[in-house]
Amino acid sequence: MNALFLGPKSENRKFFKEMLEFVMDEHIHWRRDFHPSDRPVVSPQEQRSAPYQDTLVRTEEVLLELSSRLKASSIPAFSPRYLGHMVSDTLMAANLGYLATILYNPNNCSFDASSASTMLELEVGQDLCRLFGFEPTEGWGHITAGGTIANYEALWVARNLKSLVRAIEMTRPDLLQGYDGTRRANLPVGEALTLLARVKAEGLLDTVRRQTVQYRGTGPGLGKLIVPESKHYSWTKAADILGLGQDSLVDIPVGDDFRMDIQALRTIVERMVQDGTPILGVVAVVGTTEVGAVDPVHEIVALRQQLE
Repeated sequence: MNALFLGPKSENRKFFKEMLEFVMDEHIHWRRDFHPSDRPVVSPQEQRSAPYQDTLVRTEEVLLELSSRLKASSIPAFSPRYLGHMVSDTLMAANLGYLATILYNPNNCSFDASSASTMLELEVGQDLCRLFGFEPTEGWGHITAGGTIANYEALWVARNLKSLVRAIEMTRPDLLQGYDGTRRANLPVGEALTLLARVKAEGLLDTVRRQTVQYRGTGPGLGKLIVPESKHYSWTKAADILGLGQDSLVDIPVGDDFRMDIQALRTIVERMVQDGTPILGVVAVVGTTEVGAVDPVHEIVALRQQLE
């Protein structure tokens, strides 16, 4: 375990510095080897000029100031003496990987701008699928900037998926024949995506889209998001940002172990189904901020399978 971190006393500093130098050398060689016949853009004469040297000196001064301020008031998360916050030391591999990647400045919004890091992103997604027992070839997703953004995107997708079914109901209700009101309100994700594929195949995507929340804005009746009392505060903010309203959140009590009460969840879900209240989704917390409790995800999934 100790070989994974720089160490409270920088015990692994020699290895870390060697790897930093390796990362820099690799990137420098990559730049120099890109069309090596090209003439240098920066000439030795320019490098010796006063404005050029002044810029380098100013860069060094700002870096020294930044380092000084960081050392003066940062929390010692690396130390076993410090337990003030949920953060801890970071892995050497993570730090080195971050620094190595940022030098190449990939933009994962487009494969053309991130041909290497997009493939790495796909590998990470497949690894996560295997970790959680999903089939890697059937999974989809992407890496976000952090947990809060991931929560926003998850609720964003849930909102749009719920809106899709309502849009189909308004434009092509015949596609929903055989579905009663309760089924339509809580259509399983797989069936909703099958409907989307059919809409695309029939050339109706633009027509349906104009009736979705993305075009018309949010309105009442999209449904409730079921969350444990131990939820991260980002869920409350997400409901606000996405226009669902914070009253769309329904809290489920937690037990003495700070995990979601499954029986209480069952009771609330069954009542919503009986009332015809659409359910946007059920949030399970895998490691609460305060105590690190993990909700019984397998029981929540089993409950969903029973009620579908």
